[in-house]
Parts: sequence; C-alpha cells; structure tokens
Amino acid sequence: MLTLERAVGCIARGIAKARALDFCVAVAVVDDAGHLVACHRMDGALWITPEIARAKANAAAAFRTTTLDMETRFSQGRQLFASTVASLGDYQLVFGRGGVPLLDDGRVVGAVGVSGAVPADNDHAIAEAAAGG
Repeated sequence: MLTLERAVGCIARGIAKARALDFCVAVAVVDDAGHLVACHRMDGALWITPEIARAKANAAAAFRTTTLDMETRFSQGRQLFASTVASLGDYQLVFGRGGVPLLDDGRVVGAVGVSGAVPADNDHAIAEAAAGG
C-alpha cells in the first residue's frame, strides 16, 4: 500500500535531486490506480508541470514500467499511441521520460512522475531518485 508518508518522502527526495541538478520541477505521486496521493511544484517551476508530472506517474502506474522504457518501446515502431500524450477516460498519460513505478515487495503500488527538467533525461534521473532508486 502506498501511504502519504511514503509519497511525501518521494517528493522530498525528488526535490533534493532537482536542487542538486539546479532545476525547478513538479513531483507527483499516484497510487496503483492513478489516483493522486501528493504533488509539489517547486518555486519557479512552470504552472503546467504538476499536470505533466501526474500524467507521467499515471502512465508508469498503469503500464507497470518506467516511461523511459515505454518511450523506447513506442519509438521502435509500436503504434499503440500516435503521440507521447494520451487520454483514457479522465486520465491523462504522458509516455516521455520522468515516470517511475513504486514497488512494495516486487508489486507496483504507485508511481512517481517528474516534469520541468529539460532535457527529459533529467526528469527521469529525478524520478528515479524520488522513487528511491
């Protein structure tokens, strides 16, 4: 189970990594069903970054893998989605780097998403740090 305490810990680690890399980002944490648990936007991060961070977390939770892995698979000719952004019902999904699943004994219990650190390799590095990896 993903607790608020764990989500806030992910956010703290993500913000610390973003500061170390000198970026202003948003970090969002969702449960395994894509429900928002917590989200912080650093001072100076663009207003849209929380929505993008949540959409990256949604994608990582839904597909049970990192968005880096999904981006790689989709760019190799898989046409599941025509772009890196998709909607499914009320859920927005972004398949660009920056979403990492959260595991509990090998089971996905949620995901963390990061937006605002260009290029997106930095979003991914921050998300991995936030997830504890």
